[in-house]
Amino acid sequence: MFSIYKTIHPPTSIEHAVWAHFISPLENNLILSSANHLYVYRIDNQTTKFECLHTFILWGNICTITPCRLGPLVKDALFLSFMDAKLSLIEFDSTIQDLKTLSMHYFEDELAKEGQWFNFSQPIVRVDPDMRCACMLIYNSKLVVIPFFSQLDREISTNDTFPSIAGLTPGGSRNPSLSSYIIHLKKLDTSLTGRIIDLQFLHSYYEPTLFILCESSRTWVGRVAVKKDTCCSVALSINVAQKSNPVIWPVDKLPYDCLSCLSVPKPIGGILVLATNSIIYLNQSIPAYGVALNTLTRDSTKYPLRPLYDLKIALDLAEAIFITNDKVLISIRTGDVYLLTLHTDTMRTMKEFTFDRIGSTVLCSCLCKCDDDLIFFGSRLGNSLLLRLNEKAIIDPTSIDTIETMNGDENINNGNDLAESTETINELSTKLDSIDSDLDIIIPNDKNDTIFFSSEFGTNESKKQSHTYSFDYCDNLLNIAPCGYAIIGEGDSEETRLVQRHLLPQYQTTQLDFVSTSGTSKSGSVSILQQTIKPELVTTQPLPGSIDMWTVYSSAKEYEQKPEHSFILISQETSTLIFQTGTDIIELEQGGFITNEQTIYCGNIGEQLIVQVTRLHLVLLRDSTQIQMISYENNPIRFATSLDRYLAILTTHGVIYIYILLQDDNEQPKLLEYHKLNDRKYTCINLYTDQSGLFTTTINSNVYSHTTKMNSPKQETFQSTKVSVTTNPLDSTEFSGGDDEDEWLYGGKTAEMPSTSAINTESMDSSNNLEPTINSLLTEKNEVNNETAKMIPITRWLIAMSKDGMLSMHELMSDETLLPNVRFEIARFNSALKILVDTQDTSPSMTNYLGKIETSCSAYVYELLMIGLGSKKDRVYLIARIDEDLILYEAFPYQYLPEDRLKLRFHRVTCNALVRTKKSSAKRNAAKRQKDAVQSQQNQGKQNVNPQELLPVQTDLIDDEMNEYQRMLLRPFNDVANHSGIFVCGTHPYWLIWSKGNLRAFPMNIDGPIKTFAAFNNDNCRNGYLYFNQRDDLRISMMPSKRILDTPWPLQRIPFKHTVHFLCYHVESKLYAATISTSEFTNTLVQPSGEDRESIIYQKESNFLLPSREQFYVQLYSAIKWESIPNARLTMNEWEHVTCMKTIALRFQGNLMKTYIAVGTANCFNEDVVSRGRMILFDIIEVVPEIDQPLTKHKLKIVHDREEKGPVTAVDSILGYLVAAVGQKVYIWQYQNNSLKGIAFVDIQIYCHRMVTIKNYILIGDVHKSIALLRYQEDMRVLSYVSRDSRQLDVFATDFFIDQTHVQFVATDSDRNMYIYAHAPTQKETQGGQWLLRKSDFHIGYSVASMTRMLVNTNSLTTKQNFENKQALLMPTLDGAIGCLIPLNEKIFRRLAMLQNSLTTMFPQYGGLNPKSFRTCKSRRKQLDNPQKNTLDGDLLWRYFDLSFIERNELLSRLGMQSDQFHEDLTDIARAATLF
Repeated sequence: MFSIYKTIHPPTSIEHAVWAHFISPLENNLILSSANHLYVYRIDNQTTKFECLHTFILWGNICTITPCRLGPLVKDALFLSFMDAKLSLIEFDSTIQDLKTLSMHYFEDELAKEGQWFNFSQPIVRVDPDMRCACMLIYNSKLVVIPFFSQLDREISTNDTFPSIAGLTPGGSRNPSLSSYIIHLKKLDTSLTGRIIDLQFLHSYYEPTLFILCESSRTWVGRVAVKKDTCCSVALSINVAQKSNPVIWPVDKLPYDCLSCLSVPKPIGGILVLATNSIIYLNQSIPAYGVALNTLTRDSTKYPLRPLYDLKIALDLAEAIFITNDKVLISIRTGDVYLLTLHTDTMRTMKEFTFDRIGSTVLCSCLCKCDDDLIFFGSRLGNSLLLRLNEKAIIDPTSIDTIETMNGDENINNGNDLAESTETINELSTKLDSIDSDLDIIIPNDKNDTIFFSSEFGTNESKKQSHTYSFDYCDNLLNIAPCGYAIIGEGDSEETRLVQRHLLPQYQTTQLDFVSTSGTSKSGSVSILQQTIKPELVTTQPLPGSIDMWTVYSSAKEYEQKPEHSFILISQETSTLIFQTGTDIIELEQGGFITNEQTIYCGNIGEQLIVQVTRLHLVLLRDSTQIQMISYENNPIRFATSLDRYLAILTTHGVIYIYILLQDDNEQPKLLEYHKLNDRKYTCINLYTDQSGLFTTTINSNVYSHTTKMNSPKQETFQSTKVSVTTNPLDSTEFSGGDDEDEWLYGGKTAEMPSTSAINTESMDSSNNLEPTINSLLTEKNEVNNETAKMIPITRWLIAMSKDGMLSMHELMSDETLLPNVRFEIARFNSALKILVDTQDTSPSMTNYLGKIETSCSAYVYELLMIGLGSKKDRVYLIARIDEDLILYEAFPYQYLPEDRLKLRFHRVTCNALVRTKKSSAKRNAAKRQKDAVQSQQNQGKQNVNPQELLPVQTDLIDDEMNEYQRMLLRPFNDVANHSGIFVCGTHPYWLIWSKGNLRAFPMNIDGPIKTFAAFNNDNCRNGYLYFNQRDDLRISMMPSKRILDTPWPLQRIPFKHTVHFLCYHVESKLYAATISTSEFTNTLVQPSGEDRESIIYQKESNFLLPSREQFYVQLYSAIKWESIPNARLTMNEWEHVTCMKTIALRFQGNLMKTYIAVGTANCFNEDVVSRGRMILFDIIEVVPEIDQPLTKHKLKIVHDREEKGPVTAVDSILGYLVAAVGQKVYIWQYQNNSLKGIAFVDIQIYCHRMVTIKNYILIGDVHKSIALLRYQEDMRVLSYVSRDSRQLDVFATDFFIDQTHVQFVATDSDRNMYIYAHAPTQKETQGGQWLLRKSDFHIGYSVASMTRMLVNTNSLTTKQNFENKQALLMPTLDGAIGCLIPLNEKIFRRLAMLQNSLTTMFPQYGGLNPKSFRTCKSRRKQLDNPQKNTLDGDLLWRYFDLSFIERNELLSRLGMQSDQFHEDLTDIARAATLF
């Protein structure tokens, strides 16, 4: 059996965040990482909303991101580290809008590992604040030092040169640069032999000085009584040139629970050590100062700490950053946020610490300070938030009240009104009673809550809190991670049932939902995901023979809000239907519209006028009154489009006519022929209005204000005039006195000046780290930008595609006497190259990965569309249908072009919309195109040019349908349920919806092929749309109101604000059961007394940090609105945990089967008390509902509840019997007379936590001992082992993997690998079937904790027989990604394996990472067998769609494949995985 693994939903949890000048030197970007994805965001200054600029997928999980500024660069580069010891330095190349690898460092060798096989410690990367060097800790024992400058750069540069980065830049002039070297820490100092906890560079030292926090000898909580204060620290003074690292400033006897350290910025300096129960400030020149955060420090450490009265927090899992040079923001693991202020006296001696409790937010995994008091809270467990920190001075210190912030759930109220999200929390807190419970607002602090803590006791009045702090909500990034447990549920909504009623039989299926648990504690929720968009039907009307449709506005009505559509035109074979809209939609019998011809275009022109274009006529109308008619009797029209005052017409002979609308006050408006283009044979046209200011022929710096893209490679050197800093560092600096002056005198700021000339990302002390000159320049430029941004000239463009593959852009002048000018031309546009450049571009970039291939491409461009998206319409996309692909480009500024040309380029954007049609029509299309080519060659042989030669038409829109004119399948829409984007009609319709900087592709396959689409706004259908399906049904529809479309898949979110552990769906009653736990503090402990046990209550002081206990319960919910069913809750005992829950089918009364829900529990007291568990079965019964409470018709009835001899850890049903893992045994029970009767059992390994059954086979997953296959023989009542894995494996999830008649077994483990096993008794290595045979191993890169199995979707595949009766495995992960494993035929597998091998080496991979090594299993134990590579990497294969057509053809010919074979295979796999 062969298979392919594809990530079908990207990860959403955020692990790292940095704020840096990454894309442009004039604007900071927020760079986020999630597993192996790197996201670059811009934060809009006006709206403070996120906008995604780029997404990069790397072949390795990112361990750390560290920004740095190298020598003459005006932008920041990023150090990315990867396991075990890999480091890449990347920067953003603005000429091609992609990442460029500057250097790669690889330190993985057997000597460095010192004999250990598996490395558990992640690399830690730190950059010197003065940008002199970087350090990376590898294997927790060695330190790699990477110098930034060469030997010559240590002296002050007096000539006009800058420090070289030749050692880092490929192709640079290589003067003897300093190479990286490794320091063996264990040889430096005896204290560094233990575990290294953290390291940081210290501020204001002459040499780079690294502070290392370590634990010299280990201890643990139970041993603290005899061994405490085991941590210590040293500082290394790193001399890069001489490679000497003297140890200075050793400190010992620090508390054993030290977690991390923070470098304190100038002017205070020193280091802040964060421990679980204390915070200690250390400085080499002044006494240390420490405070205790709770009373646990009395017994756990002897270090002198001052108590913080009434404060009761712990810093384990806390995140902390400096937001100014004396304020630290700390987010602790409960989500509470504190502001720690450091108070010093005039001698910089630490006087006291004060804590302010600001509020409570999401449980965060990273913190990042952005501009203007914006703080980003990145989270793995909830939505990531962008909040603004407000500081207010207090006049009366007695009335302190702070308002807590929200965890911004959804679009605040589940998508009903986006406007509410901008309300500040102060307004929200007043409306707390009236607002929907979806608002995740935590109640404000009470007046008597202490929210200010000082480390000095007896504070006098003057020392009381002087400021109050609060958060304002700005924006959020939705996160569905961690997906701990997922099931398939039923989408039981009224809307889908209405759609189902009208569907064709082949599309009528049960509407399924992918339902997963998300988040923990107060971020806990349930995510209901769908891959496709299912419309909410308003009404439907069959109109046979309809081909195309348009909706237009008119001047008949005065609108208060947004305009409503007045007419719907529906084009048929030989006629046109006109409908007037209002409260009812009625057909218009008479009027100025042409009704006896087929319409090929209709749209608005000017303000309120309508233009209708048929094959032979062109009509201008006001409302339904005809004003002007132009005839095209002898030159039929093929395609037309209108925009603003212009109308462009393409005739069947490839000539373009442009009309302009003239409107004088005293005359009738009329269309005037403005220009005629017949220099080439044109095949498609589009009109575009530019509001972004990108389409300009002048070189202006203004382009930075609305696009963050860098302009040219030359600007990346400091000699550029754009950011004009004079070349000699000594000339350019105004002495600012203080520390800076000292550094100039003693050489601290010699070659390092450029690094501090732009905003320093590591340091918070802006006064000392900003160069005055460049700072004032940037502020001036920003002021200029803000003024000019308001006056962006609006320009109008005609984009035309000619038959020879040349795309030209003509500027349409507003004055009809001036002729249009060609401003931009792209040769070979139909090749779909990576970067589109102007024909006059002097430095075209390398656009092919296979080298220079001078072959032409015969691909045909069917349709073009240029559209501006985003709030300011400043993200300009060019979308083209070339052959059977949808190709997307985005425009970006590029200044180095001749004067009269547009200063831009286009870069290719990955498009996930696969619109390829079935093979039959594709073949027919190719044959027709070949025939046309032969004919045209013959014609050219007879005479030079034939003006009457007609253009090829598209036959593959909908199978077996010929059209005489060019169909418009790309339909832009501006406001469908507050979303803008493009709808793609055809056999495989897609929505391309703009959300937060991403153009997301959602299929809409519920209604089959869609002929045509139009946006529609009316009283009865607000911001809806119309479409025709293949059966000519006109559907008036709206977007699904419950779904959020700001996510990779349409999402419905049910917030629980508690951790959800298990879900199961009860089919008969259409109800969900959820296992939920709430956390509460406890002061009781259970101890054994004889055979019984008793609870002992301990009395503790007020600020003792109590342990928490989880209280579990099972609750029923309705499937439609997820409302809890009254009186349907099953609460567990104290200390009792639910370990498993499943819907099972059991026999009762003979052979009748009935569905029950089984719950297994375990008592978790402590190690002295034997753990027991319960097996609970309950049924959901129907009763007579109470008055006005329809949900009370279902009730929960417990049919069995029994305590077992051990914990019940896994449960399922087999042949109508109940099978459960209890302790170290698996039992099979028969359910009779409300009791369970034992039938068979078998002994198993350590702890079975996963169990799946199929027929009479049971697959179990053990927490350490891998998987095993059991079989139950009913006739003999015997349960026995069939086969098991001989290796150790820490299994996370397991399931069957079914390919028609073959069955294999899949297991995922704690190291993010996936293994596929087979039972093969005939193979000798299995010893007669005793051991399972490993068939495939594959590194996923995400932790998979549950799996669900589904039949693949064969509805719209090219070759159905390749995928019939195969089952896909869906794998939700703890990072929020969803993977899919699909079985393949050997023929397809061999084909795609050749492609995968070619793609591995064909691309320059980001960071120099290797996809092959990324997919190799990472195992904790040495494996004695060879890797089995029977699983393909779908993520790598999907890069095939990013290749240009030239590269694809070259690849196909190299591999000996027929054309488009790979395209067909990959498209089929993608459609087979579209399951919801």
